[in-house]
Amino acid sequence: MISMTYLLTALLTGLGLVATTSAAQAVPPGMHYAWQVLGIDTAQCLSQAHQALESQGLELVQNDATSIAGRSETATAMFVCLENQPATTTVMVVVASDSDDQALALREALKQAF
Repeated sequence: MISMTYLLTALLTGLGLVATTSAAQAVPPGMHYAWQVLGIDTAQCLSQAHQALESQGLELVQNDATSIAGRSETATAMFVCLENQPATTTVMVVVASDSDDQALALREALKQAF
Protein backbone atom coordinates (compact mmCIF):
# COMPACT_ATOMS: atom_id res chain seq x y z
CA MET A 1 0.00 0.00 0.00
CA ILE A 2 2.81 2.38 0.83
CA SER A 3 4.56 1.70 -2.47
CA MET A 4 1.34 2.33 -4.43
CA THR A 5 0.80 5.64 -2.61
CA TYR A 6 4.42 6.58 -3.26
CA LEU A 7 4.05 5.66 -6.95
CA LEU A 8 0.85 7.74 -7.34
CA THR A 9 2.43 10.70 -5.53
CA ALA A 10 5.53 10.50 -7.73
CA LEU A 11 3.38 10.21 -10.87
CA LEU A 12 1.19 13.19 -9.96
CA THR A 13 4.22 15.26 -8.97
CA GLY A 14 5.90 14.38 -12.26
CA LEU A 15 2.80 15.32 -14.24
CA GLY A 16 2.58 18.60 -12.37
CA LEU A 17 6.20 19.38 -13.21
CA VAL A 18 5.65 18.51 -16.86
CA ALA A 19 2.57 20.76 -17.01
CA THR A 20 4.46 23.58 -15.31
CA THR A 21 7.49 23.14 -17.55
CA SER A 22 5.38 23.15 -20.72
CA ALA A 23 3.59 26.33 -19.69
CA ALA A 24 6.83 28.03 -18.73
CA GLN A 25 8.40 27.15 -22.08
CA ALA A 26 5.48 28.47 -24.12
CA VAL A 27 6.37 31.72 -25.88
CA PRO A 28 3.59 34.30 -26.19
CA PRO A 29 3.22 36.01 -29.55
CA GLY A 30 4.83 39.39 -30.07
CA MET A 31 2.17 42.07 -30.22
CA HIS A 32 2.89 45.57 -31.48
CA TYR A 33 0.65 48.52 -32.21
CA ALA A 34 0.68 52.06 -33.54
CA TRP A 35 -1.99 54.76 -33.68
CA GLN A 36 -2.61 58.22 -35.04
CA VAL A 37 -5.40 60.74 -35.53
CA LEU A 38 -6.32 61.51 -39.14
CA GLY A 39 -8.68 63.92 -40.88
CA ILE A 40 -10.82 61.18 -42.44
CA ASP A 41 -14.10 59.50 -41.52
CA THR A 42 -14.58 55.89 -40.43
CA ALA A 43 -15.58 54.65 -43.89
CA GLN A 44 -12.43 56.12 -45.46
CA CYS A 45 -10.33 54.66 -42.65
CA LEU A 46 -11.76 51.17 -43.14
CA SER A 47 -11.30 51.41 -46.92
CA GLN A 48 -7.64 52.40 -46.54
CA ALA A 49 -7.13 49.67 -43.92
CA HIS A 50 -8.63 47.09 -46.29
CA GLN A 51 -6.23 48.14 -49.03
CA ALA A 52 -3.27 48.06 -46.64
CA LEU A 53 -4.10 44.52 -45.48
CA GLU A 54 -4.47 43.31 -49.06
CA SER A 55 -1.20 44.98 -50.07
CA GLN A 56 0.61 42.76 -47.56
CA GLY A 57 -1.13 39.60 -48.74
CA LEU A 58 -3.23 39.14 -45.60
CA GLU A 59 -6.46 37.16 -45.86
CA LEU A 60 -9.41 39.16 -44.53
CA VAL A 61 -10.96 37.39 -41.54
CA GLN A 62 -13.09 40.07 -39.88
CA ASN A 63 -14.80 43.28 -40.92
CA ASP A 64 -17.36 45.28 -38.94
CA ALA A 65 -18.44 48.88 -38.41
CA THR A 66 -15.18 50.03 -36.80
CA SER A 67 -12.53 47.39 -37.47
CA ILE A 68 -11.05 45.08 -40.06
CA ALA A 69 -8.55 42.25 -39.60
CA GLY A 70 -6.45 39.96 -41.74
CA ARG A 71 -4.00 37.15 -41.22
CA SER A 72 -1.33 35.08 -42.84
CA GLU A 73 0.11 31.78 -41.68
CA THR A 74 2.48 33.60 -39.34
CA ALA A 75 0.80 36.88 -38.35
CA THR A 76 -2.51 38.57 -37.59
CA ALA A 77 -3.19 42.28 -38.05
CA MET A 78 -6.18 44.43 -37.12
CA PHE A 79 -7.09 48.04 -37.82
CA VAL A 80 -9.54 49.82 -35.51
CA CYS A 81 -11.09 53.11 -36.70
CA LEU A 82 -12.84 55.30 -34.12
CA GLU A 83 -14.38 58.54 -35.29
CA ASN A 84 -13.96 61.25 -32.65
CA GLN A 85 -15.65 64.13 -34.47
CA PRO A 86 -16.99 64.30 -37.99
CA ALA A 87 -14.06 63.58 -40.31
CA THR A 88 -11.56 63.07 -37.47
CA THR A 89 -10.70 59.43 -36.81
CA THR A 90 -8.25 57.69 -34.52
CA VAL A 91 -6.80 54.67 -36.28
CA MET A 92 -4.90 51.92 -34.49
CA VAL A 93 -3.11 49.00 -36.10
CA VAL A 94 -2.29 45.96 -33.96
CA VAL A 95 -0.03 43.18 -35.24
CA ALA A 96 0.70 39.86 -33.54
CA SER A 97 3.19 37.20 -34.61
CA ASP A 98 5.39 34.54 -33.03
CA SER A 99 8.35 36.57 -34.32
CA ASP A 100 8.85 40.07 -32.92
CA ASP A 101 10.92 41.00 -35.97
CA GLN A 102 8.18 39.86 -38.33
CA ALA A 103 5.48 41.64 -36.31
CA LEU A 104 7.43 44.91 -36.32
CA ALA A 105 8.18 44.64 -40.04
CA LEU A 106 4.53 43.95 -40.85
CA ARG A 107 3.37 46.83 -38.65
CA GLU A 108 5.70 49.24 -40.47
CA ALA A 109 4.64 47.92 -43.89
CA LEU A 110 0.96 48.36 -42.97
CA LYS A 111 1.59 51.89 -41.71
CA GLN A 112 3.29 52.75 -45.01
CA ALA A 113 0.52 51.12 -47.08
CA PHE A 114 -2.20 52.90 -45.11
